[in-house]
Amino acid sequence: MNTTGRRNYTGKILALTLFAVAMAYLETAVVVYLRELYCPGGFTLTIPAMPCSMIIIEMFREVATLAMLATVALVVGRRGWERFGFLIFIWGVWDIFYYVWLKAILNWPSSLFEWDILFLLPIPWLGPVIAPVLVALLMVIFGVAIIRLYADSG
Repeated sequence: MNTTGRRNYTGKILALTLFAVAMAYLETAVVVYLRELYCPGGFTLTIPAMPCSMIIIEMFREVATLAMLATVALVVGRRGWERFGFLIFIWGVWDIFYYVWLKAILNWPSSLFEWDILFLLPIPWLGPVIAPVLVALLMVIFGVAIIRLYADSG
């Protein structure tokens, strides 16, 4: 591998990590506000009673989050698989730090085995927090492997 390629992808990974951590904080802040508004007595594993318009807004917020991650990957990557590597890398970092920030701000979850509403699209996904964290960790690992493979190939 040439050192220029290594420096190039290392710098991109560092910048994308910063982006993903900051974006995770923003996402966490929104969820903290939503929990305060719709679960003032504390979060439970049910989708709170929200007006239909708010549920639609929340679903589109999730679509917008994915669109932002994909857009950054498209801008940073040079070709298809490299872009995919960047996408799964930043998605993984973002998802891990979403839970890191929830723990820092709300001291939640109490354990990685606590259940959460993981995603709303196309229907609500429920599961223990460890599930998306492990998947996200694999995304980070495979993302870096794909990015490195394409950096090595020039």
